[in-house]
Amino acid sequence: MRIPEHPNQVRAMLDARRARLVPTKPVLAATLSQIRKRCGRPSCHCYQGEPHTAWHLSYKVDGKSRTVYVPLDLVEEVRSWITEHKRIKKTLAEIHILTVALIKTHATTKKRKAGRP
Repeated sequence: MRIPEHPNQVRAMLDARRARLVPTKPVLAATLSQIRKRCGRPSCHCYQGEPHTAWHLSYKVDGKSRTVYVPLDLVEEVRSWITEHKRIKKTLAEIHILTVALIKTHATTKKRKAGRP
């Protein structure tokens, strides 16, 4: 991302980023993982062959990891929620960078307006 030197251009970029900040779907700060496990029943195919596959969602609550089972029909939707969180997080990082740039350019612009080089 190229950061302009003029505060008005920085403000325009900030406004554009803030407009993109609005979530279009639910937001989920978590990790989706596929696991393989055996159920333990001797009559099941997983006992000798391929284990069962399932999806688990990992997230933090008060600094502790929590895991929840995700049904197969919800996996794609949950993925889109996680992607939405990543998009918003990236947009927030850009807003942070532009806000710092706005602060840095403030003094220079003020001097220019006063007639100093």
